[in-house]
Parts: sequence; C-alpha cells; structure tokens
Amino acid sequence: MDPVRLGEFMDGSIRFDPALPVSARRDEIRSALEQHQVLIVCGETGSGKTTQLPKILLEMQRARGGQARGRIGHTQPRRIAARSVAARIAQELGTELGSVVGYKVRFNEKLRPDSAIKLMTDGILLAETQADARL
Repeated sequence: MDPVRLGEFMDGSIRFDPALPVSARRDEIRSALEQHQVLIVCGETGSGKTTQLPKILLEMQRARGGQARGRIGHTQPRRIAARSVAARIAQELGTELGSVVGYKVRFNEKLRPDSAIKLMTDGILLAETQADARL
C-alpha cells in the first residue's frame, strides 16, 4: 500500500475529549503501543475505546513526519456500526466521511485509496486477509 498522507486534512492537532477515560490515559497508551506489537485495552462502555484509539494511532503516525505506510484498520461486528463509527470519527476529526476516515462493508464502501482509517466488519477484514498477502 502506498504511504497515506496524514498532514493535509486538518488545520490543527487532533482533539480528544478530556471527559473520556481513554483520552486521559493517552500518553500511557501511546507509550505501550510504541513498546509492543499487540496491546489489549479494556475499559467500560462509553470510555472512548472505539473512537479515541484510532485517533491516538493517527496522531502517532502524524508525529512520524506526516506519512505512514499502511492504514489503521478498525473492525466492528455489524455493518451499521462500522458506518456510524466511521462517521463519528470523521466528524470528530472535522473531515468528510470517506476522506481521512472511511468504511467498507458488504455491498457498500465509502473510502479513498489514501484514507488513513478504515472501518470494516470482521468479515471484510477476513476476506481481505485472504486476498492480500501483506496483511
């Protein structure tokens, strides 16, 4: 996959809701991500795991000079959840759905080749691992 351009989509830094527990532990999560290939984050419903973790990863990619190899993949169990979470993250980033943040579900896709975050169902991810040796 070609490098994703990350610095072109916003006027400033990525904003995090300070009321969400995940946002409050951003530095700790970022540090753990830099040290480990696999990280399991547990938290209560509504703690910000679904919307804030992809933004933390995006922020880390931007800090590396504005380009990243690959894309942030984010799965949701249902099609409607994948679409609505993509819309929410895009809204929080101040971007249009399908540009920086997009989604792919069965029979529907709103995604550019240079999108940085891709929401998808578990089934789409499984199908893509079968077709793409780089995953």
